[in-house]
Amino acid sequence: MFRLFITVLFTPLGLTLLGMALLAALAWRRRFVGGLHGGVGAGLLLAPLLFLGFFSIPAVGQGLQNILVSQIKGRVLNEGEQVQAIIVLTGGMYEAGPVGYIPRTETVQRLAVGYELQRRLGLRVPVIISGGHTHGVLAPSEARVAAEFFARFRSEIVPTELEEISGNTIGSAEQLAPILARRAAQNVVLVTSDIHMPRALASYRAKGVDPIPAPAFMAPSGHAFKTYLPSAHGLSLSTAAFTELYSLLGALLAGDIRWADLVYKKS
Repeated sequence: MFRLFITVLFTPLGLTLLGMALLAALAWRRRFVGGLHGGVGAGLLLAPLLFLGFFSIPAVGQGLQNILVSQIKGRVLNEGEQVQAIIVLTGGMYEAGPVGYIPRTETVQRLAVGYELQRRLGLRVPVIISGGHTHGVLAPSEARVAAEFFARFRSEIVPTELEEISGNTIGSAEQLAPILARRAAQNVVLVTSDIHMPRALASYRAKGVDPIPAPAFMAPSGHAFKTYLPSAHGLSLSTAAFTELYSLLGALLAGDIRWADLVYKKS
């Protein structure tokens, strides 16, 4: 609910609508625009649209995301070290009519990276898919939907485990940290999207796990002329960055993570 509230009100589109509503209310009451020259008043009313246009530029959205991506700092697997587990955090699912629930593109991308890492590191390394019942207790978990989706396209059987209780990032760390401790798992790879990785690393560090980051990077926007023109894609990039920054701030304020958890300290 908090995430939805933030997405609606405090991302570029929400702030634009909020600004336009405020200016329209002031203009209607003749306390703001009515006392100004027409051109100035019209310019002020257009300011929210200019704000939206700026954050709809793909290059701007990519720049905001790069701020988060630049903070991905963590352990590196040394040559000869063995990995005990690969954790993949799901990124949502949706109901596709008669076929039931389907993992969202972000979930598919993350799990594809997880299984490719498993192939390279050794098929005995279990992939732990973490994602709970985000659509209610009657719906399947995100972890199960993702696992079954990939199972339909794989001929070989690979070690896959499900964590189906958590509903968010810190919940995933809370559920898996004691399991990893019981297994004495020292080298754990964490897979999630690039902009989500700093918060995910901090959440696991807060629970005593220092994972090796393996971010599933989104395709870059490039440097073509269209990356400097407002578009729905550009707005989605900025919205994702705003939402993740707010989620990071919310985790800090709630005490789920500390500032120290955001900084990697090489042991």
